Amino acid sequence: LLLGLQIPHFLMQYETRLEAHHLESKSQLKQYQLLADLLFDGDLNALIEKHKNSEVTLFKAETTIIETLVDRTDFLQTQKESLQGSMLERIAFLSSQLNQPLFVETQKSYQANIVLNKEAIIVGLIIAILATLLLELFYILLPFVIKIVYKKTKQRQQKSIN
Repeated sequence: LLLGLQIPHFLMQYETRLEAHHLESKSQLKQYQLLADLLFDGDLNALIEKHKNSEVTLFKAETTIIETLVDRTDFLQTQKESLQGSMLERIAFLSSQLNQPLFVETQKSYQANIVLNKEAIIVGLIIAILATLLLELFYILLPFVIKIVYKKTKQRQQKSIN
């Protein structure tokens, strides 16, 4: 139950961190977008091509920086859009991000809090019920597994005696 109560809170912190990274990335890209607006009628790709085809080494080198920034901003926007569904969809998406840098960064700075709102209580109860059912299933199947292992051990002992 306590683990289930933490998931929505962790998700909220993940979304907050994602939003912060996205705003930072958009802010950095805005400077290049202003140049594209001024010189290329707002076409950022034209600005990138101009840098790429420039004779000046500095501008050519800056191409990679701009492209990386555009890719990062697009990636973060896609991440934000993936977190727009229901709580179950958002948790499923979050679980697909376990080894991603943003998830790890959120995990490292996460501080557990018990937030008792509707989402946290629902997720907590679902996780608690699923864990209880799995534990009950384990206890129901355990005697059968022990019986099978015992029979196999007994058969091996009889074979070794014969």
